[in-house]
Amino acid sequence: MRLMKYWFLEESFNMMKRVGMRDMMNLCELLVMKTYKKGSEIHEQFEEDHLIYFIKKGHVKIGIFEDDKFSLKYTLGKGNIFGESKITIGEPSTPYSAIAMSDCVICFIEVNRMEELMDQYPKLHNSILKIAGLKFRKIERRLDDILYKDADTRIRDFLYDFVKENAEDNDNRRIARNIFSHSDIAKLTSTSRQTVNNVISKLRKAGELTYTRKEIELISKSNQNHD
Repeated sequence: MRLMKYWFLEESFNMMKRVGMRDMMNLCELLVMKTYKKGSEIHEQFEEDHLIYFIKKGHVKIGIFEDDKFSLKYTLGKGNIFGESKITIGEPSTPYSAIAMSDCVICFIEVNRMEELMDQYPKLHNSILKIAGLKFRKIERRLDDILYKDADTRIRDFLYDFVKENAEDNDNRRIARNIFSHSDIAKLTSTSRQTVNNVISKLRKAGELTYTRKEIELISKSNQNHD
């Protein structure tokens, strides 16, 4: 099982390859690996459980429950971590919750134990900080998009970025499994559901992408223009 976790971290987190096998094995000794079904809540609150999570497979949406409704803030996919703010900024994060958007495989570890390992192994410390930094830069870029791009461009760029980051190898076609509802896309781009519908319709008619409930595909002529 420990070797399985080792390969999981090395495959899913490129930056972990710099850590070295000994440090990775020590980390794997303390990791718990678990599968979460689509729609299940991965944790209650970051403040309560004080865990750091590593996403091996699937996508997770992060948000807050308000009046029994889930308010979506952002999403994370394979190779990302969450719950790490106690390590990176020295205090627990806002009490966000995480819900599996698809079947997920996730490893987690108590923050205190993670901090002990990071103190003991500087390369591990640097890798965790870099992974967290990449996540926050992506969130910052989304905020910049809201400030400086119009609604149609935000939706279009969101779809293109998602497919490019998550495309599966399918005879050189750029196809990603669709995990978003139109409402999800509207929330993540700060637009309306109707605007999302209109933009997707325009992109379909222009032959730039195909969009179904199961998958999103970038059409080849568009790939050439946006690589």
